[in-house]
Amino acid sequence: MSDPEINNPASPVKKFTILRQQHAKLYVEREHLFVNVRRNIIAGFQRKLGTHDHALKKAEWEVGRLKREVEMVRNSAEDGEVDYDRIAGALEDEFDPREQELEESPRQIEQANHRLNTLMTYEQTQAFQARYRRLAERLHPNLRFDESTTTENLWRRVQETYAAGDAAELEAIELLVEDLPAENLEKKPPEEIEERVARLKTVNQKSIDEISAIRQEWPFPLAGKLPDEEWVKSQREEYEQKTAILLKERDALVEELNRILDTRPSEKE
Repeated sequence: MSDPEINNPASPVKKFTILRQQHAKLYVEREHLFVNVRRNIIAGFQRKLGTHDHALKKAEWEVGRLKREVEMVRNSAEDGEVDYDRIAGALEDEFDPREQELEESPRQIEQANHRLNTLMTYEQTQAFQARYRRLAERLHPNLRFDESTTTENLWRRVQETYAAGDAAELEAIELLVEDLPAENLEKKPPEEIEERVARLKTVNQKSIDEISAIRQEWPFPLAGKLPDEEWVKSQREEYEQKTAILLKERDALVEELNRILDTRPSEKE
């Protein structure tokens, strides 16, 4: 295949080359949204609203548990003597897993602050993304004709390194990849390349649609709101109002339980 034929926009090799670059770009963009952008937005949310969100969820949990407790105590009292041991066990099974999740919130806020305090600079991020894109173009299974154990292992290692945000390790892997023999597309049957071209067109369009949909999902809409301190303030006030209402409801439920029972174990704070 002559050079003019390779450079011909209508040639299978040229079409594959263009689609391969697009595929790598879209793949990295999607990964960036999940691995970096999403985590960064959630970390920003935790830093600015995490404490208030935790307080509201804890109040929701307490009210939900108390409502269930009132229901079970009423039913048990109607049947005769209140079997509080059975009720306590049932409540523990139903509500303790959620309580354990709530206990993780302070640690999540701490992790969020650590993440935001150790972010790469804009220039470092750009270089990191560009390197990942180059590696994806060389190693992604959709883009290689000659798959091998070596390339499979390298690609797995690239993905793990990217997820860990290890720029130095990603650079080291790129040096290893440079020693891999380049695929000679000129020797591939045109029909095989055309088949791959058709497949990439479909996959790339699917990726474009997925990326568009992802950007509409939580927490991505928060990206433009979190820097707005007035919006953050309004959200804090809303959290506080909702929490205050729930705490009043919690106190009323406690009083209701006390009216039903002569004595009950001390409330778990």
